[in-house]
Amino acid sequence: MAFARFAPLAVFLLATFCIIYLCICSNFGMIFLVMFPTKKIEAVTCNGSCSPFEMPPCHSTDCRCVPWGLFIGQCIHPTGHASVAKMIEEHPNLCQSNDECMKKGSGNFCARYPNPHIEYGWCIAANSEALKGFLKMPVEIAK
Repeated sequence: MAFARFAPLAVFLLATFCIIYLCICSNFGMIFLVMFPTKKIEAVTCNGSCSPFEMPPCHSTDCRCVPWGLFIGQCIHPTGHASVAKMIEEHPNLCQSNDECMKKGSGNFCARYPNPHIEYGWCIAANSEALKGFLKMPVEIAK
């Protein structure tokens, strides 16, 4: 009687091992994978601290790193953050252009980060004569 009770289990295990063997040793595995495709889905979390120099920032191309200091920042999701945009405008050293640095009074040159995912630079006071001449060129050309 015991054999009769374990017969379905034995058939099931035999069939399972046969399918696994076929998947590993033949093209049946490719057919099996095509029939049942899987998709890796992850939720993007844009929080925590980051470095403006790491690529991609925050370990995801969907996130942005807003610098607090020269070497550290905060991960944010780029859409829907009006408060973050306001913080960037009010930050004395974050800039998108040389004019913005001069308007904020924190320097005369906007040094961009080498990371293409960072839209902002850092205002620095560059006291070089060559830089001053370079910044005057567009004004002199326009005259």
